[in-house]
Amino acid sequence: MKSIGETLFRLDRNGKPFPVPAHQRVNAKVLGLQESWFRDAIFAEPELVIGPCRTAGRVDADETWLPWRVEVSFDAGPIDVLLVSSHGRIGIVETKLSYNPQKRREVVAQVLDYALSLQDCDREDLPVLPDSPHAPLEEDLVECLNSGRFLLIIAGDALDPRALRLSQSMLARHLTSEWDLAMVDLNVYRQQQNEGDLLLVPELLGMVQTDLRQVVRVVVQGESVKARVVVDKIVHEEERVPRGSALASFDEFLANVQKEVPAQLESARRIVDRMQQVAAQSGGALTLWIRTTSASLYHASPSGPRRFLSLRTDGRLRLVLAYLRIAGLEQVIDKLVDAAPPTFSIDRSDRAAGLRYVPDQEANIFGFLDRMSSVLSLRGA
Repeated sequence: MKSIGETLFRLDRNGKPFPVPAHQRVNAKVLGLQESWFRDAIFAEPELVIGPCRTAGRVDADETWLPWRVEVSFDAGPIDVLLVSSHGRIGIVETKLSYNPQKRREVVAQVLDYALSLQDCDREDLPVLPDSPHAPLEEDLVECLNSGRFLLIIAGDALDPRALRLSQSMLARHLTSEWDLAMVDLNVYRQQQNEGDLLLVPELLGMVQTDLRQVVRVVVQGESVKARVVVDKIVHEEERVPRGSALASFDEFLANVQKEVPAQLESARRIVDRMQQVAAQSGGALTLWIRTTSASLYHASPSGPRRFLSLRTDGRLRLVLAYLRIAGLEQVIDKLVDAAPPTFSIDRSDRAAGLRYVPDQEANIFGFLDRMSSVLSLRGA
């Protein structure tokens, strides 16, 4: 049963209100609309499906979503609309109309297959990012790809909300992926006086939110009542390190720094050397990973390593709190925020902060790395 009215009314704000029926809700079949019509509308304006998710609190207020590709395939068939956000999250939109005979289970299974196939991809398998000031940084995109931080959306003109129950049980099979799934009805209203005048009214039917869990191994050592119980998290090999084929050597990374910001090459070399020392002193809490466009420190977490400090080939050093927050590392965030001044100006609620690692900033940056090492109790670990 729909929770939105069949009719939209027109009123005059002046004088006594007298509602006049203006638009009537109709389904796509009556209008002869195809799924491709909805697909193209969403690609032209992603807010049609993102807006209701933002209102529900599953999209950050400052997260801008961009159209990326239509009908793009990653081994599980063509995805109707591929979106990407300014935070690096990937959106998969599947359009389904009320007259399509496909069963509810098939619709849900299809969008999950798309997500699984996408999560098996490396960055090089994905399209070039949109040419927009809101396009994400490459490392943010890779971070979201590696952890499966996707927003899955099923959009149509009269969806069956019972599919949400199926979605919940099917998503439960992928507890280590950070997927959210939304069902959005795009209600079509036709003007009574002009049948070519249509209105689209998005309606969020419901969402299935990620519930990230971990698998553990319980080992009982001894047979007495005082036997020691050891609980170990079972970490798949791909969780131990950031996944992706863009890992590079230090020399490759420095070559890209020299290409983009040659005046900062020696600063980059010295700062990354210091980052390597900090990681080596951390007793395994931190790891340094070098890609073609960045050298990044990752902090260990129950759900895998989380990036928090990146030195980029474009000349910037970024302190990122967002991924630590997702992993529940609130104490680490507090310590980093305490250590940040005067190098970074950042509040614990911020997503990230950055500065240019020019030679004049080296002492400032080394000071932060020393304070960070101290507050995280990494020295001598």
